[in-house]
Amino acid sequence: MNKKSTLDPVFYPENGAIVGASENPIKLGYQALLAATSGGHKGKVFPISPSLAGKEIMGIKAYGSIEEIPEDAQLMVFAIPHNRILDALKSAAKKGAKGVVIFAGGFREVGDEGKALQREVKETADRLGIKIIGPNCIGTVNTHHGINATFAQPLSLVKKGGVSVVSQSGGTGSAIITTMADNNVGLSKFVSIGNRVNLDFAELIDYLGDDDDTDVICLFIEGLDDGRAFIKSAKSASKKKPIIVYQAGFTETTRRLSLSHTGSMSASKDIYMAAYRQAGVLFVNDYEELVDTAKILSAFSDFPVPRLSPGAKPGVSIFTHTAGPALIVAETVENGGGAIPDFTKESKEKIVKFAPQFTVPTNPLDMFAHAWFMTDMYLEAADLALSQSNIHIACSCYSGGFEMGMKFPAAKYAEIGKKYNKPAVVCLMAPYAHFEERAAADDAGAPTFNSPHKAGKAIANMIRWWQMKNRP
Repeated sequence: MNKKSTLDPVFYPENGAIVGASENPIKLGYQALLAATSGGHKGKVFPISPSLAGKEIMGIKAYGSIEEIPEDAQLMVFAIPHNRILDALKSAAKKGAKGVVIFAGGFREVGDEGKALQREVKETADRLGIKIIGPNCIGTVNTHHGINATFAQPLSLVKKGGVSVVSQSGGTGSAIITTMADNNVGLSKFVSIGNRVNLDFAELIDYLGDDDDTDVICLFIEGLDDGRAFIKSAKSASKKKPIIVYQAGFTETTRRLSLSHTGSMSASKDIYMAAYRQAGVLFVNDYEELVDTAKILSAFSDFPVPRLSPGAKPGVSIFTHTAGPALIVAETVENGGGAIPDFTKESKEKIVKFAPQFTVPTNPLDMFAHAWFMTDMYLEAADLALSQSNIHIACSCYSGGFEMGMKFPAAKYAEIGKKYNKPAVVCLMAPYAHFEERAAADDAGAPTFNSPHKAGKAIANMIRWWQMKNRP
């Protein structure tokens, strides 16, 4: 768990409650209870609604009011209208609530009346010592504690891992989590922060920066209200682990939409880019790139960052049995600030001995179709390349075997990377039907990417992170 923090009871509560629980499957209160009971949390969950008093729902005893529950609940989910939030907060505080998820809209995003209500909610929550997730959000997940405080039961099925996601938009946050699942990237914590009443990016970055279960922090931002606090927190946390940001809302149309969505107005892109550089944050251009970058950085979070001399470009070696994808990886890496250094004379002499006739022993290394089925060539090439001091990353471009039984030797390949404490990446061009093979490679420690552009971009972003870490 984290260092002692006011957020510990929010992410690691003993018990939880669903205020506004319902027996109707099309109600948020029903879906919230379904989600809460599906995450594997060992504590109790109390369904609360006047209509459920004295009943059981999903095999759990329900209560008519917050005051009636027999034990304290540190985290409560409010599946109730905005005009009932203030009274519910006061009752929740009496039952030990330290965190409250508010799904409802109707706050600062709707105008002056909503702004006034949000101010009152903030003042009340601050006075009572309650942190608000939301309002206008889908909630939070902590896979390491079995918490699913959302209305999305499928989020309980996401793989446990080291990537934490904080999103201003619930929909974009869900899209990020779905993309993580599609790419076998494990989730630590997910927070949909919505209008950010009294829990904003800066405080969450501080928390996740010290969180033992988080290796990489991912953010989706529409706009910041307190840029200085963000920069201060991000600058501190980025010294400990990578922070990756994707942001939308820089055009006039999207600025207006963002304002009506969560009440935030984005500033110019140049201002944000300067702030992110100052804070040591990686900026990416879409949420798929966000996930790919998180995947590679999380996979190698235990590996040391290479020490580079000023202006030095980390070296990447690329091996393949089909030249075109290797060229795409190489070009993407070089455009992203990496280098493709040649092999040493000694390495070239050894490559000629195991590679097919007419192989040109250069980087990228094309071993022709022979390497599709004689896959040990990849292992020998990776071992030679990673033994060179000027090569920091290995990337194998391999086309899947479909039904032919051909498989990339991912586990042995990953072991070679571990031998040298250098990343070994696979561009595994296989259909999604081969998800199990890709997942097995990921789990062995050789993260896979299903296109050469994605592999090259992920490697380039890892290099950007290394270069940031090497800045004086």
